Amino acid sequence: MARLKRASVAKNSRRHRRITAKRALDPVTSAKLAFAFRALAENGKLTGTRTRRLSARVDPGLVDAARDKTGLSSDSDLVNAALAVIAASDDFGPWFAAQSGRLPKDFELEL
Repeated sequence: MARLKRASVAKNSRRHRRITAKRALDPVTSAKLAFAFRALAENGKLTGTRTRRLSARVDPGLVDAARDKTGLSSDSDLVNAALAVIAASDDFGPWFAAQSGRLPKDFELEL
């Protein structure tokens, strides 16, 4: 998948911002990013604007590894993608742990 379409972020806006990858994205990474942006947009966490400026010193190897994994070349897109994955809730771990003991005692796996 060469492009990742980010969900509409402003409630009254019909514009879609696209994060464009230079290379094909890893399908798992692509799914994580799509889920994160969609979940944050649906929960009203995204404002639809990129007005906040952020400056940080980062390890060049980390940036290169993230670029290789995502295919993103823009620093802004890379930082936005990373923050979205961190900020979006991932309930799989707690859900999976809560599934313990859910099968009936007489359950048998037929092979």
